[in-house]
Amino acid sequence: MQPSGPDLNAQPLRFLSAYWTVWQGLGSRLQQALQHEHDLDLRTFIVLSHLQEAPVNPSQLAGTLDLPRYEIARVLRCLEERQALTRAPQASDARRHTLHVTASGAALWRAALHTAEQSAAPAVTALGPDLDALTVALERLTRLTHPHPEATP
Repeated sequence: MQPSGPDLNAQPLRFLSAYWTVWQGLGSRLQQALQHEHDLDLRTFIVLSHLQEAPVNPSQLAGTLDLPRYEIARVLRCLEERQALTRAPQASDARRHTLHVTASGAALWRAALHTAEQSAAPAVTALGPDLDALTVALERLTRLTHPHPEATP
């Protein structure tokens, strides 16, 4: 007798499979909408979103987003070419730069955010009152998997 395959309904495989499937569907739909409407990929949109909060340096951004510095550099070059951000030397260390969103970068982000909200609307609506609980649970997982993102140099 052949051994049976994995039980796809057992945890954690059930969770991982559901997470994967949701991410593929939402991520793909969002990626297509952002590309079509704003010529942005999802990663660039997320980076631009984080830049809205306050000026940061590229290393801080890489740590927060858990992305390699070379990937952050690629995204930042793209945003600079689009005149969505500028770099200014830090007063304490002229070798380091602080990233600042331009007015056109803020406008691009607002338009892309509207597109993202429209793209995510079916999922948000389907979750209804469960949205906040799911978000809190995912944020808790984020803290477990990335306990100190600001510690990245």
